[in-house]
Amino acid sequence: MLVLNDNQEGNLNDNTKKETKSALEKPEKDESDVHVSWKSGNQSYSVKIGDRNCEIGISDESSKINVNKITDVTRANFVAFLTSYTFKMDIITAETITDSILDWIDADDFHHLKGAEKDYYMSLPSPYEPKNGALETIEELALIKGFSSQVFEKLRDYLTVYGSGKINVNTASKAVLLYVPLVTTDIADAIIQYRTKEGAINNIDALQELFRHFGVIGSDFQKIPNYLTTDDSNYLTITAVASSDKIKSSYKIIARKDMDSCKIIAAYPE
Repeated sequence: MLVLNDNQEGNLNDNTKKETKSALEKPEKDESDVHVSWKSGNQSYSVKIGDRNCEIGISDESSKINVNKITDVTRANFVAFLTSYTFKMDIITAETITDSILDWIDADDFHHLKGAEKDYYMSLPSPYEPKNGALETIEELALIKGFSSQVFEKLRDYLTVYGSGKINVNTASKAVLLYVPLVTTDIADAIIQYRTKEGAINNIDALQELFRHFGVIGSDFQKIPNYLTTDDSNYLTITAVASSDKIKSSYKIIARKDMDSCKIIAAYPE
């Protein structure tokens, strides 16, 4: 993995920087092309850069669960997420992973029931101390008790360390929606059905109307905006696959968009 901060963007080699810049800013188009605003979602975009055909995908990081925002309040929801039909983890593994995340990000040395603190990590063959703070990259999960390489690969596309922690109701998968307190299987299915047939849920009033049909009203619904949003975040995952004859290269890029710029903060050659 290659992680970039404000002073490290030069770590990307020149070719990667040129290709990334071209793909994000000035894709080569023929005269038949029309202007298209690229948006996050399930749609992919095709462009040609030099002699390479490129497929670009854009997804909102807020369609994932921000592990830095898991709390004791949402502990049971994350355990349920891990044991759901998508991942089918046993309850012991799910509780160990959840409690170990909570112990990793909190500042104290008190164990959650199945978690791990400094005494556990310092007893390992290659000892190290827990972070006792927010994760800076998703790969840091591999250091946490319970995260085997298999578990990490299974979960990585559903988890993030970027953004406010509110989940984008318009782009989140069913598995991620079910992490939200008060969201049942029926509600998650209704959300996905609505956005498939009607398009994006544009505001909190439309979301409130949807929840009302399932009896989530009043003070119960007032909790929902703490966990769900109808807006995109400022963090995007951009996947780019370029191919020419027998040559194929791909990158996954995490970018932060501002008012008038888009800054690469991490890049993963794949």
